[in-house]
Formats: sequence, structure tokens, C-alpha cells
Amino acid sequence: MLALPHTLVALSLAVLVAASPAPNPAPAPAPTPAPAPAPQAASSIESIFSSATGAVASALPTILGGWPSLSDIEKKIGVNNGNDLSNVSASALLIPSYANYSGNWNLRFYGLAYKLPNISTSDLDSLIDGLSTNNLNSTQQQLLQNRTQDLASIPIPKANLTALVFANGSSITNSSGIQLQTTDDFGEFDQFVTVPGLGDNSSTSVQVIQTGIMNVTGPGNGTVILVPSTGISIVSDIDDVMRITKVYVPNQGLNNSFVQPYVNVPGVPELFAMWAKNLSSAAFHYDTTTPVELTRTYVDYLFNNFPLGSLEMRPINLTEPSQVLDARQNSLLKLFQTFPKRKFVLVGDTSSSTLLSAYPQIAQQFPNNIACIFIRNTSATDSDDKIPYDTSPFKNVKNGTYFFYRTAEDLMNLDIEGGQCVNSSIPQNVTFGEQGGFLDSGAAIAFGRTQYAAAVVGAAVALALSLF
Repeated sequence: MLALPHTLVALSLAVLVAASPAPNPAPAPAPTPAPAPAPQAASSIESIFSSATGAVASALPTILGGWPSLSDIEKKIGVNNGNDLSNVSASALLIPSYANYSGNWNLRFYGLAYKLPNISTSDLDSLIDGLSTNNLNSTQQQLLQNRTQDLASIPIPKANLTALVFANGSSITNSSGIQLQTTDDFGEFDQFVTVPGLGDNSSTSVQVIQTGIMNVTGPGNGTVILVPSTGISIVSDIDDVMRITKVYVPNQGLNNSFVQPYVNVPGVPELFAMWAKNLSSAAFHYDTTTPVELTRTYVDYLFNNFPLGSLEMRPINLTEPSQVLDARQNSLLKLFQTFPKRKFVLVGDTSSSTLLSAYPQIAQQFPNNIACIFIRNTSATDSDDKIPYDTSPFKNVKNGTYFFYRTAEDLMNLDIEGGQCVNSSIPQNVTFGEQGGFLDSGAAIAFGRTQYAAAVVGAAVALALSLF
């Protein structure tokens, strides 16, 4: 678990002492159908509030949790630097991935080599700090243990793996398979391999082939989507875009992730099915900051509810918000470079600070490859979301290509291929800067500056205590 930042507490106390009555701020500008620049005049107190609450918001990619580190897991289950796993067989995880075409298909092999020791149910129940396991019914108990067991996978560094490829039930590779690059220090691998024998690129539809790892005793099967060179690619975050997670309510976020069946955000399966049917050569790529060990949980959920596609998980060695942001940006960069002729629809939500930075950045790098950016405004439909979010990175993104939506219905009838990304019937009420939660300027005016100061800082500290 991360410790509560002392600077945030000190800053909050200092602001409370410094706060003093002052004239009310000027009224906020009237809502516009698209984001407009935020007012430049802002008090030093408001700037400090923005920094404090922004620091809390920046931690959101990691609040699910309290993920235990590898050393934490090894300690809890009695493994000492892997020495106690000599009699445990090797397993491999192939994360659903994608391939592009350049005379032959280039398949991405992406996953994890690991060992899964025998773990007591009591250890599984206690693996996630801050998650209450009291009063769980049998279904919840089973879900918890299935999910935490995967989280307890111990990576195999420098492992040698051999891959197989199948299409339509027939092996494409010979009996010796494809020798993959040695896994890294965290047991992970990620590389492209050219595989002859998969046909040409004449199909206008995404095709699915099967892959496997041959020199492990545990599961090692996966899928790869063969993506046409042109068409529309949908890149979507998962938590609070596709499934109801409530990452902005830490206890509920943990509960919804580990002990509850996953529940779809209403209308999103229908929306994605419609896109799969109507958009040209549609391909789907799902992206999450959930750790790689929980891939199977996400795959089972995703492909029972949404179109088949590729999946990006959070690497094991990433723990800081800045590292998670870098991972998001790198996965997007890999996609855009792999498919330079395709157009991309990027789907996220305001509770993900990483996406609110990564999407505008990739849009500025590849402006001709952006079809639309859709951001679900979770605070507009869920009163539990009190976390401010920052839209300032969108200031330099082409107007009309991004849209902050409330429900899937807002996107259902947009002509994406015709360049329509904005549903003009939905007011945006968005400015370039931090907003939402207690930073709403209307709240500041009604509440008074001194009371507003105390409320904002108090909320920031309370939130920080609950997050960390």
C-alpha cells in the first residue's frame, strides 16, 4: 500500500490557515457546446486547491488498489525469492493480441511466464489490503479466491518459451514451433514475429487465430486478431467505460473488482455490437490499468459481452501513476505505429487521469489517424464521483473530434466515418482545466470562499486517507 503523502497533509493544513474571506470570484462563463478556455484569473488559494486535489486525482489509476507488490505476495504466501517454487510447474499467459500485414502477417506475442503455488484460502482472502471479506456469500467468496489466486502468480524471469500458431484448427507452425525472446526480469514478453502461411490481407474483416505455448504444463493458449490495413479501430478503456467499477469510490472499486460479478455499463455492449457491424473493417482493442495477472478474469468477462479484440494490461513492474501514464501512451503509440493507415476511435472516462492525458497526446502526434475521442463524464451520471478531472490537455486537440458523453445512447447514432463525433443535443459544460467534484466554480460562489477552502481541502485529505 502507498503511504499518505505528507506534503498533501501539510499543504492542506497550510491552506486552511491561509484561507481568508475575499470578494466572490467572477461568474463562470456560460456553458458552450464544446470546451472553451477556462478563465485566466484565479486566486493563489484556488491554485493550491487545484494542486492538492489534482494530486489526489492523479493517484486514481492505482486505487484499485492497494495492489500488493510482488514482494508483498511472496511474503504472504511464504515464497522466498522463488526458491520454494522449484517443484511447481511453469505456466504461461498469452494476452489477446493483434497482427498487421506486410507481405506476411506479423503476430504480436504478449504475455507472462509464471508459477502458481498452492495457496491457502485464508491467504487468498487476505491478499488485497483494505478489502473486507466479512459476510461474503458463497458466490462472492469463490469469485474472490479465483481472482486473488491469479494475482498470486509468481513471474519466471529469463524464461525460454516456444509458441505455436493455429488457424481454422490446423497448425501453421511446424513441430518445433517459434522460439520467443527470453522473458524479462519480471517474466513478461512482448514481441512481433512474422508468421508465413496465414494467407494474404485481402479480407476486409478482422480474422481470429489461435496461439499457444508448448513448453509449459499450465494454460498457455491465446488469440490474435488479424487486422486489415485500413478501417476503424476502437480503443476502449474498460473500468467505468464498459463495466461498472466505481474507481472513484475506493471501497466499492475493490469490492466490484474482487467479490462481485462484473456488471456492464448500460448500453455499451449494444453500442460496441453496432460499431462492429456498421464500421468499416472494425477492430477492437481494450486497455486497462489492471495488473497483467488478472488477464483471465478480464478476458472471460470481455469476450462474453463484447466483440473479440486485443487487450492491454498493466505490466507487473509499474506502481507509480506516472509509470501507468507512460504505459498507456506506449500501448497507444504501438497501435498507431502498427496500423498507420487506420482511423482510431478512442473511448475513455473522466475518472481516468491517465487517459485524459494520453488520448490528447496521441491525437496531436497522429492527427490524421483520429476519427473520434469519446470521454464518458462519470460525474454527470454518478453523484458518487466527487473527483476533479483535468481537461486542459484537450485544448490543442482539433475541435469537433472529441465529445464528453453521459450514456451510450449519446453515441449510438453518430456518423463516425462521416466525421460526426459530437452529439449537439448533449450540452458539454466543459472548460479547459480542472473541474468536477468540489472544484465546480458554481459551488465556490454559492458556498463562499473561506467555507469553500475548508470543504475542498477537507475533501482532499479525506479522500487521500481513504485512497492510501
